[in-house]
Amino acid sequence: MIKVVSVILFISQFSFGYFSKKTSIRVSPMFTDHVVLQQKTKNIIWGKSEPNIRIKIKPSWSKVIKTRSNRNGNWKTSIRTPEAGGPYTIEISSKWDRKIINDVMIGEVWLCSGQSNMQMPLNGSEPIENGIETIESADYPKIRMFNVQKTVSTTPQTDINGDWIVCSPKTAGGLSAVAFFFGKKLFDELNVPIGLIHSSWGGSPAESWASLNALKTINPFEDFEQKITELNNPKSEYNMWMKNLNKIDLNTYYENDNNIIANIDYASTHYDDSQWKTVNIPSWFSGPLQNFDGIIWFRKSFELTKVEENITYTLSLGGIDDNDETYLNGVKIGRTQDWTKKRNYAIPVGLLKQGKNNISVEVFDGAGNGGIYGGDDFGIKKDGEFVLDLSGDWKYLPSAILIGNDIQFFTTDFSYDKMPAQENQINNQLPTGLFNSMIHPLKLFSIKGVIWYQGESNVGRSEQYKLLFPAMIKSWRNNWNSEFSFYFTQIAPYIYSGINNSESAELRNAQNYALSLPKTGQAVTLDLGSMETIHPPRKKEVGERLAYLALAKDYERDSIAFSGPVCKVARQNKGNVILEFDIGADYLIEGKDGLREFELIYSNLDAKQVNAKIRGNTIVLENKYEINPIAVRYAWENGSQASLFNSENLPAPTFYLDIMK
Repeated sequence: MIKVVSVILFISQFSFGYFSKKTSIRVSPMFTDHVVLQQKTKNIIWGKSEPNIRIKIKPSWSKVIKTRSNRNGNWKTSIRTPEAGGPYTIEISSKWDRKIINDVMIGEVWLCSGQSNMQMPLNGSEPIENGIETIESADYPKIRMFNVQKTVSTTPQTDINGDWIVCSPKTAGGLSAVAFFFGKKLFDELNVPIGLIHSSWGGSPAESWASLNALKTINPFEDFEQKITELNNPKSEYNMWMKNLNKIDLNTYYENDNNIIANIDYASTHYDDSQWKTVNIPSWFSGPLQNFDGIIWFRKSFELTKVEENITYTLSLGGIDDNDETYLNGVKIGRTQDWTKKRNYAIPVGLLKQGKNNISVEVFDGAGNGGIYGGDDFGIKKDGEFVLDLSGDWKYLPSAILIGNDIQFFTTDFSYDKMPAQENQINNQLPTGLFNSMIHPLKLFSIKGVIWYQGESNVGRSEQYKLLFPAMIKSWRNNWNSEFSFYFTQIAPYIYSGINNSESAELRNAQNYALSLPKTGQAVTLDLGSMETIHPPRKKEVGERLAYLALAKDYERDSIAFSGPVCKVARQNKGNVILEFDIGADYLIEGKDGLREFELIYSNLDAKQVNAKIRGNTIVLENKYEINPIAVRYAWENGSQASLFNSENLPAPTFYLDIMK
């Protein structure tokens, strides 16, 4: 997954600490220049001021609204918005101060959330199909995006940080690709300003985005409130122990070219690493280090019998998640801050020696799992040819852990191995952590609905996801006290544990269960996946399929097809099985290679692929066995590709359905 750039832990409940300048009136960062407000609705505006003062809000489209701050200095009121239009202004004033919010647009506002496939920008390190051309032509001043800053919290917050960005060729590259294509399709069809609130985090699981109440009925989170209490206890053994560690701010770490390394000796050729543990590299972090966030040093010594003079050798380490600084014989030869880029570092002439050499790699992982995961090239190369394979045993030592916004450095006396056990860390894996800090603070801001692209981090937990995902959706609606539309993306095919295994197909099917909730819809990507990457490059189709749902269901564009064929009934018929569909268009069509991957399940749970034929608005599955099947499934492998579409070329989703007797 695309990983963290920065993370901030908020502790205060309503501090408005994001204001650096002390003024009489402060306004939530949701209300800055270029803001887009939902049309024809009641929009709450809020902020902080001196206690018990009168405040006037004057939108340029309506009359003055008066309110008063409470004894804590918090104030809020509501303003009615007209039909889509703008630009407008909003003037906020008191006896002592006056602020003006400029370039306010009224239109349609959508929240866009999820993990890396929602987070990935148009200029992403893994190329978006036609991304460069899209950026160059992205002159859409009426499309704006508010990027919520990545934060984690153990308790619900009211503060939010971020900026409204006007879409242009200069800014479009940093915008979420899926959100952009969704917004652009809405703009093209509706011709009104579009506001997109982007709140996502690569590698995050669904439980991080759910409220505490939502998790109370989901195994194994029923007692998570107690765990949060312990995590917040300053006198717990863990928190008392952590006070012994020096720390630096994560932003400082990123901005300093040398990363303020506390243990630069780890890169020295003379350092004694005999007490370090051993791990096989290349590999992802596993065991106790799985999902470790922080800094781990890796070292390996090797010998060369011959080194040619005046020849530039290359050190190829493949992929490293997330960032690295790499040293050869104590000299830094490379630094990369991107988990998707292959590391190929030129070795300065004369640095590589005949005899003993040493490689030291400082790896920083900011969210989810990390590691030196390598690839096809892993070793020393000369003129593109391998001289030495470096795979095998490496020494390693965790030197710092990331907690909230701080990197905290271990010492000899307070080492990782001596750290008290702590089941949960404050990172983007923390159940409720992202809901508390990146969703809950948005509750007062009026939205039309939500688009969601997540699920990859829950692969392998499909039975749990059947309950967890709908509970999460309900918790968001409860947060806003509104049954807004919620449209999500069925995750795309990818190799995961093996192309013919089924854990991601099971998760895709689990996503179907959320469709039992009202005002939900699913954009299917079974024809968009890539075995090369978990991040399909065809983000335009994803965003537009989500937009089709919104246009048809929320904006009464009845002529727009918004769904592929959905199997509603499977029934026996003269020994065969008939599948009945809600087609979503005029008729069914098969893929270029015919209908594939339809399977019948028998009472012994044995699954058999069977021939399938389209017959009108149904599909007939040929049962060649004497016993009757009990269920049918479609596209049930990690690497499955769509073979059933409707006449609008929208694919059917992965599904599992019991057969009616």
